Amino acid sequence: MRRIGALQTEGFARWAAIPIGVASIATSSILIRLTTAPPLVTAANRLLLASVLLLGLAFITQRQDLMKAFGRFRWRMVGAGLLLALHFAMWTNALFLTSVASAVFLIDTHPAVVALLSRRALGELTSRRVWLGIGLTAVGGAAITGGDVPIGQRALLGDAMALIGALAFAGYLVIGRSVRPQLGIAAYTGVVYGLAGLTLAAAVFVSGGLLDGAGRDWPVWLALVLVPTLGGHTVLNWTLRFLPASVVGVSILGEPVGATLLAWVVLNETPPRTALLGGSLILLGLYMALRAGTREKAAG
Repeated sequence: MRRIGALQTEGFARWAAIPIGVASIATSSILIRLTTAPPLVTAANRLLLASVLLLGLAFITQRQDLMKAFGRFRWRMVGAGLLLALHFAMWTNALFLTSVASAVFLIDTHPAVVALLSRRALGELTSRRVWLGIGLTAVGGAAITGGDVPIGQRALLGDAMALIGALAFAGYLVIGRSVRPQLGIAAYTGVVYGLAGLTLAAAVFVSGGLLDGAGRDWPVWLALVLVPTLGGHTVLNWTLRFLPASVVGVSILGEPVGATLLAWVVLNETPPRTALLGGSLILLGLYMALRAGTREKAAG
C-alpha cells in the first residue's frame, strides 16, 4: 500500500504539480517587464515577500525543519540562497536587455548541467530517453530564438546574463534535491528565498539604491510572489522531494512556450514562425523526458 501511495504521489508531482509550476513561472518574464523599479529591487522584494509568507507558515507547521535548516543544513541552505540570488539578479536584468524569447530560452538551458551535476553530486543516472528529451527541447528552444537573434552589445550582454543565470539555477536545483527530502517545503523555500532576498537587498543598498518602487510596482510584485514564485518555483521545489533533479530541470523547458505566447499577447512581441515549430519540439521533448522517468521508476 505504501508503494502504491508513493507512486500516486509521484504521478501527481509529474502530471499535475509540474504543469502547474511551469505554467506559473511562464508569467514571470511578463510581470517583470511590467515593473518600473530597477531589476534588482524587483528581484529582492519578490523573494523577501515570499519568504515572509513561507516562514510564517513554517513557524506554525514545520518548526523542527526550520531548526534543521539553520543547523545541520545551514551551509547548503546558504549555498542555495546565494545561487538563487545570482539566478534572479542575472535573469531580471537580462529581460530588459534582450527579447523575452531569447532570455527565457537561455535561462532554461540548465537541464544538461543539472543532469551532469546530479550524476556527480547525487549519484542520479540520466537515461538515454531523458537525454533525448533534453536534446529535443534544446533544438526546439534554438528554433524559437533563431528567429529572434538579437544584434548589438546590449542584447549580447542580456544573453550572457541569462546563461549565467541558467548555470546558477542548475546548482540551486541540485542542492535542493539533496536537502528537500529532509525538509518541509515551507521551511526550505522560506529560508532559501529569505537568504537570496537579503543578498539582493544588500546589493541594492551597496549600489546606493532603496527597496521602494512606484505605485504600480507593488501590485506586480505581489503577483510575482503569488504566481511564479509560490505557484511556480515553490511547487517545483516540492516536486524535488519525489522526482530526480534532471526531470524537474527539463520540465522547466516548457516555460519558453508559455512566455513567448504571453509576450506576443501582452507585450506585443510577435514571435517568429519558428516559434511554432520550436514550441512543438519543446513540448514533445518534455513529454518524452517525463514519460521516460515514469517508466524507469515503475520498473525499479
